[in-house]
Amino acid sequence: MAAVDPDPLLFLRRSIISNKPPITTTSADLSAEAVDNLAVATHLQFKESSHSFTLDTPTRFISSDKPVDLRSIYFAWQKQDVAIPEYIASAQQLNEELATRDGSAKVQNLVFVERLDLITWLQGASEESEYIKGLDTDDSAARSAQLASGAVGGVSTVPSSAAGARAGKTVDPRLQEIYNGERRMGDRNTVLRGIKPT
Repeated sequence: MAAVDPDPLLFLRRSIISNKPPITTTSADLSAEAVDNLAVATHLQFKESSHSFTLDTPTRFISSDKPVDLRSIYFAWQKQDVAIPEYIASAQQLNEELATRDGSAKVQNLVFVERLDLITWLQGASEESEYIKGLDTDDSAARSAQLASGAVGGVSTVPSSAAGARAGKTVDPRLQEIYNGERRMGDRNTVLRGIKPT
């Protein structure tokens, strides 16, 4: 099994849920001092798990068919209680500060629905988000989908009635008992007029 890269979104979610938010710093060193200004900060550190991520790290959160960087995710979470116009103004101000320091860094302005979905997921109020791609290592969902469709493993299909079972096939006795308990359906005429005695 290959080594799995740590997911910054999961680390951020766990730290928010456990009420131990991460800190922004200017280096990956875990002993680095916290910096409040996102324009100056370069790393997001999770003290509890001893992990550090650069703020430019792309995440699994997708907006406009592109992954959103960790800086934009963290900024959206910091501004969760702020009204939309103030959030947009703060994002523009931060982008101006980032442009003077480092021309390549930029905070992506998330649409209201994306921001709401992200904050709900980060706080643990929902277990899934339509904007967050699944982990590549979690193939259990794909495996169960294949099992459910009958593509791999599982139980072979059985005819829906006892009459449909051919002489060559054997039907599980418990399943046969269930089939015998089902109501027999006829065509429209049989249902309306009943069965004529022979």
